[in-house]
Amino acid sequence: MKVIKFDKNVFDDFLESQLNNFLTKNENCLVIGIEEGGVPLAEIVKDYFLKKNMKVELIGVKCQRPSTKAKKNNQVIKNLLQKILKASPIFLLNFLRNIEHSVLMRKEVNSIREVTLPHKIDLTRYNKILIVDDAVDSGHSLKNVINTIKEKTSVNIYSMCVVVTNKNTCIWPDFYLHSEVLIRFPWSLDG
Repeated sequence: MKVIKFDKNVFDDFLESQLNNFLTKNENCLVIGIEEGGVPLAEIVKDYFLKKNMKVELIGVKCQRPSTKAKKNNQVIKNLLQKILKASPIFLLNFLRNIEHSVLMRKEVNSIREVTLPHKIDLTRYNKILIVDDAVDSGHSLKNVINTIKEKTSVNIYSMCVVVTNKNTCIWPDFYLHSEVLIRFPWSLDG
């Protein structure tokens, strides 16, 4: 699968083309970034709305497999891996990214995710909610976040990502920039 680098200018143009009429001056919008990769993008979306003088707030939510929650991040290994990847040639990084994606797509999919929202958030005070993630692979994270939000409010919920990597995802976001490619984001280990 082709690997491309995230281009903020292209993403900005995408926001302008897709969200130009998303909000009116009187509407209040909550942008929800799915941690980790969705939060930096949600910040860009929030800034886009603020430049247009729209009412917008931002929160981040955790959405992870129960098994992931039990694992502890080893910062030493992460830092070492990041240094090795930054020194590696791009063709090797693309090869490794494709292998990782293939392995993930072949695994038995565990659709269960634990979604953690901020405790004191009143979702009913918004006219629209926009959930943002960087990539949709299986789609289960996005689907679980949407379902969790739907349980708490009847506000219109929309979703956005930069890339849908798998045509067989269980959910397609309302807005997406790319499909069936892999994106190297600045916050990725190999970014």
